[in-house]
Amino acid sequence: MVLLKIAGGEIVPEIEMSILDTIFDLKQKIQKELDVEVYRQSLWHNNRMLRDQELIHDYGFGVSERLYLTVTPLSPEHKLSVMVKFVGSDGYVTVKETDKVRELRSKVERYWSIPSELITLKRRNVVMEDNLPLSAYYVNEASEVQLSVLIEPR
Repeated sequence: MVLLKIAGGEIVPEIEMSILDTIFDLKQKIQKELDVEVYRQSLWHNNRMLRDQELIHDYGFGVSERLYLTVTPLSPEHKLSVMVKFVGSDGYVTVKETDKVRELRSKVERYWSIPSELITLKRRNVVMEDNLPLSAYYVNEASEVQLSVLIEPR
């Protein structure tokens, strides 16, 4: 078994794989973990692109390796419906993967009528930073973003 850390965005999952699995098998696990379709993924190790049909064993990885994931961007006009999960009141928000987190925050503020300074957005338990694009958090069609609200005492 080998533990693969998938870098490239703000979320860095660790995926355990058999050395007899293919790179394509790994990409399928990445799709389940990050909601990024296999056809959009490219994996790199030491500036070398990994090929889908190759076995993990073929690359001579050690017990733990860091791979770099690049994602082919969607067309600029492509819109995504993102599920924003909030206690008792989930809702879909339409965004583009190139939108900044602050734009999603603004839409959430309007949708739930919550002042944006009280809102924290998370994807896969990672706090999303306003100045970064949604793509940095692998936000895709039907991805889930968690909404939490700071409740101020009265």
